[in-house]
Amino acid sequence: MLDGLKKIISISLLCTCALSVSAQRSEYGLFVAATNYFGDLNPNYSFKQSRAGGGLFYRYNLNNRMALRAGISHAWIAASDAKNSNNQPYLKARNLNFQSNITEFSGVYEINFFDWNFGDRNTVTTIEKKKWTPYIFAGISFYHFKSYTFYNDEKYFLEPVGTEGQKNANAIDEQTKNGYSPFAIAIPFGGGLKFSLNRNWTLQLEVSSRKTFNDNLDDVSNNYVDPSQLNYYVDGKNVSEALSDRSPELGIIPIGIPGKQRGTSKDKDRFNFYSIGITYTFNTIKCPTF
Repeated sequence: MLDGLKKIISISLLCTCALSVSAQRSEYGLFVAATNYFGDLNPNYSFKQSRAGGGLFYRYNLNNRMALRAGISHAWIAASDAKNSNNQPYLKARNLNFQSNITEFSGVYEINFFDWNFGDRNTVTTIEKKKWTPYIFAGISFYHFKSYTFYNDEKYFLEPVGTEGQKNANAIDEQTKNGYSPFAIAIPFGGGLKFSLNRNWTLQLEVSSRKTFNDNLDDVSNNYVDPSQLNYYVDGKNVSEALSDRSPELGIIPIGIPGKQRGTSKDKDRFNFYSIGITYTFNTIKCPTF
């Protein structure tokens, strides 16, 4: 009977140890970040109009070199021709601007450069492992964006306005008639540094970018269209026409000639995070030796 009881206790301890090891492989974290966007309204990759972002994530360390990470993040991005037109008269005359809120769900695969110590950071068995490491990652993400601008002190979401002829019965093709979706897929990639502060806490610095497959974050992608394709009216005012070509607001001759380039769909938009984050590892029970 005693032998049977010992077996039950041993099995229970082994199961508990297995759960403990699993817990030591798991990290729960958060980060804050500066964010920015590259695209038609920021063609020079300027950081002048950076905004803020942040998020939560979970990391599961497969071993000391590899990990899986899932997270949710939020970014606020913005750009304006008026602030990004140094020595570029056309951008100054175009006079477009936008802001957008992006919510993203992502999953990435991480690779550590060094044999990083992620578990019980005070044991003899881990003394040779590094307490810091550079790392790189890549994966996939799904995001939602909602771009807007202000006109006469009123806020307008740009996609339903149809500044390039979207969502209007006179659109020249079916794709333009349907507009663009606020949901999209991206490839997040980047790298950073992890620092083991103690047995439970890890600090990380990270730079990441999102390769997108659309050119609509800024609502600027193609050419100016004929005014007959712009018909979003508010209180008798054609807001679509006013937001399609904002050069008249500068008191100059309108530059929005139908067929003239307004933006380009050749280079897709991109948004980025420059973040500092911290994670916590739940270290529970040390496994007994038999």
